[in-house]
Amino acid sequence: MVICARCKQYTDDHLPSCQHCGAPLVPDTLDEVRARVGLDPTVASILSDRERARLVPSGVIAQYPQGFFYADEQRKTVLVELFGARVEPRPLAAALLFSAAVYLLREGYCALRPQGEDKPPEWEEVRPWDGQARSLEATLARQAGLGLSLRKALDQTIAAEMGFRFEVLKPPRFRAPGIPPPPQVRDLSAHTAVTALVQTARQTELPDHVESEACRQVYRLLLDFVHADPDLARYVAGLILDLLDWYRRYQEDPAVVLAREDES
Repeated sequence: MVICARCKQYTDDHLPSCQHCGAPLVPDTLDEVRARVGLDPTVASILSDRERARLVPSGVIAQYPQGFFYADEQRKTVLVELFGARVEPRPLAAALLFSAAVYLLREGYCALRPQGEDKPPEWEEVRPWDGQARSLEATLARQAGLGLSLRKALDQTIAAEMGFRFEVLKPPRFRAPGIPPPPQVRDLSAHTAVTALVQTARQTELPDHVESEACRQVYRLLLDFVHADPDLARYVAGLILDLLDWYRRYQEDPAVVLAREDES
C-alpha cells in the first residue's frame, strides 16, 4: 500500500491507478508524508484541501455573492430567476447547494439516472470525487452510488452538514388521566440547515484565482446548465427550496420530524 500523491489516500501499489481518485498512481514521497505526521487533524485537513482544491462554484459564490444575485431593469442572473434577488441566508444557501449539484453533473462526477415515469431520478456516481473534502460538492458527491433519489441525496447532504440530530423526550412519569400529551422533540443539531450550508461554503478552500475570472467561469457553468435544460434546473432548485422549507419548519417545531419518520 502507498499514499496517492493526488488524493492523499492509501491505495494498492500493484495497480496502475489510484483506487480512490482514479488518477495514474504516483506515490507520495516520504518527505511529504513525514511533513503531515504530528499535525493537528484540522490543519492537516486544510493543507490537504489546498492541494486538492478545485474552483468549486459553492465556494466562489459564497465569497462573491453580489455578482451572482444581480438584477436590474434590463437583466437578471439565473440565480435570481431561480431563488430571488435578495442576498439573504435562505436563497444564498439554496443557490450554494444548487451550484454544487450543477458542478458535479456538468463536470462528470455524478449523473441522474431515470427510474421510470412515476419515480424520481437516482443520484448516480460516475467517477469518485477528487477535490477538497470540506465542500458542499464533496458531501453531495458522497451520497452518489447509494441508490438514493436526487431529493434524498440533497436531504442527506443538508443533514450531514448541519449535524442533524433530535431526541424524543419521554412523557412525565406521573400525569393527569385523559388524552395523552403529544410527544415532545428536542433538536440536537449542531447548526440550522441554512447556517450550515453557508458556513461550509465560506470555509471551502479554493485554489489561487482572480475574482473576475473565477466568477465568470462559475457563472458560465450555471448558465450553460440552465439553458441546456430549464425544466431540470427548476426541478433541482424546487427540491432544494422544499427541503429548506421543511428544515425551517423543523427549527420552529422539531415535532414535525415524527410525521416525516412515519412517511419514510
